[in-house]
Amino acid sequence: MDQNSAVIDEKKKNLINKITGILLDEMLKKNVNQELGQEIATYILNQSKNINDDQTLEFFLKQLAEKYSIFKLYYVNRSLKNQIKKTDEEKISSIKDQLSKLANFK
Repeated sequence: MDQNSAVIDEKKKNLINKITGILLDEMLKKNVNQELGQEIATYILNQSKNINDDQTLEFFLKQLAEKYSIFKLYYVNRSLKNQIKKTDEEKISSIKDQLSKLANFK
């Protein structure tokens, strides 16, 4: 198993733990009955087998949120955090480029 594969497996494990926790919480609150809970758990187990990179992980989560509304809030929050992180990384990269140009200018 290469390093990238191990990273994806860890992300997949963390995601499944998180969404399983959401499912259990909703079942305890009686927002999801046992039959629907079993359906969702089966869906998660079957569909998570297709996760092999960041893109398929995000696709899985998007599909899950579209199919079962209890995951929508988590999906939206995660998407926002990812977008903020991406924007921050772009800003940092831009600042580094500007600093590099200034350093080379002198």
